[in-house]
Amino acid sequence: MLKKFSSWSVSQKIATSFAFVIFTGSILLTLPISQLPTSNATYFDNLFTAISMVCVTGLFTESVHDSYTIFGQVVGMALMQIGGLGLMTLIASVITRLKGRIGLRNRLAVQEGINRGDARGFREYLSDILKYTAVIELTGFVLLSIRFVPEMGWPLGLFTSLFLAISAFCNAGFDPMGNVSLVDYVHDPLVNYVITSLIILGGIGFSVWFDVSKSVKCYFAKKCRPSLKVFFRGLSLHSRLAVSVSLVLILVGLVFFVAVEYNNPNSIGTFTFQQKLLAGYFQTVTMRTAGFATIDYTTVYPFTLFWFVLTMFVGGSPGGTAGGLKTTTFAIIFLTLYNELRGQSNVNIANHTISRPQVRQAFVIFMALLGTLILGTSVLSILNPEVDFIYILFEAVSAIATVGVSANLTPTLGELSQAVIMVLMFAGRIGPITMLDSLVRRTQKVQDVEFSKGTILIG
Repeated sequence: MLKKFSSWSVSQKIATSFAFVIFTGSILLTLPISQLPTSNATYFDNLFTAISMVCVTGLFTESVHDSYTIFGQVVGMALMQIGGLGLMTLIASVITRLKGRIGLRNRLAVQEGINRGDARGFREYLSDILKYTAVIELTGFVLLSIRFVPEMGWPLGLFTSLFLAISAFCNAGFDPMGNVSLVDYVHDPLVNYVITSLIILGGIGFSVWFDVSKSVKCYFAKKCRPSLKVFFRGLSLHSRLAVSVSLVLILVGLVFFVAVEYNNPNSIGTFTFQQKLLAGYFQTVTMRTAGFATIDYTTVYPFTLFWFVLTMFVGGSPGGTAGGLKTTTFAIIFLTLYNELRGQSNVNIANHTISRPQVRQAFVIFMALLGTLILGTSVLSILNPEVDFIYILFEAVSAIATVGVSANLTPTLGELSQAVIMVLMFAGRIGPITMLDSLVRRTQKVQDVEFSKGTILIG
């Protein structure tokens, strides 16, 4: 069996590893020790929850608080952690720490899973991922404990803090507090800033961490004391692009949300100005694939939901725990269109030219994700004609971008519609192209044939 697994393609290994964890998680969540006596969760609900946790989404049919015991919630934390980092990454990390060796094909599968194209320093890179993850989640756990321990007592307060820290860093969006997410803490600066910081750190990507960390260490070692502008330019092109696009999306999203919802009495209209900014900042960050909420999304205006759909589709950055199209992919597509309008054939960013294969790959990923979303949304719309289309679209994008925010629609859907949501979550986590590639068995290598040039009228 292991020899057969080793011969599989990279896509098959990634898809199978996630499917294995999902199936195992669904069985563990179904055990009596995981279920509360008052739980209404069926195996289908447990499977849905397992997929959502492993795919770090946050959608649910039955809430964690109402369905699972402490043991079941511990299983949930493990599923989110494995889903966030990837099973292949964790296994490879253990093997390399034990001084073992992994084959080239398995190494390629891990590199694909963490969006790393360079094999140099592979052992150290995996080790650093685990170290940084532990430090960041532990810091979030301690800070959240300051709020939840006084409110809930030591045992429950510590457990809630740990659950939220793991869920936020993995961009999973689950919480053990009920059906209203973090609505009760909409005005709490500590909870808002800690959760959003964990979301950003998890979604920005592993390579950005290490790039920024290297520059910070250099700065404090007094080897170099550049200005902020020079410090930023010292980062890699990928890091600069990921950070820049993330900041722009957060700032623009904050302005849009506060401006549109400013006088909406059902959402933030009754808040003070500072409270509106805090709520706007949290919603803008959580829409980057996190899944938490401090307001009820059924109370916002349709335009706000549409704007959320756009930001969810873009998602986080490559090589992290976030989903969506990814910030750098979006930037390449946007700059391609911008340069085309200017009559520039090349895609240039910060005195660098992006290769044509990368530009092509960005458009392929965009079309694959958009096509899967359109198909899933269409099926959901056909199955639920009585539901407003904006809510169908909102839920579908939330699933495929592995965000997990909800307009309270998913629990009310039929099992067939919920099955569509599950497929969207799985496709969004591993990527539509990876999922399709894992299902197609190639019997022979396809040659890249080039014929005589043809002319087609466009536009």
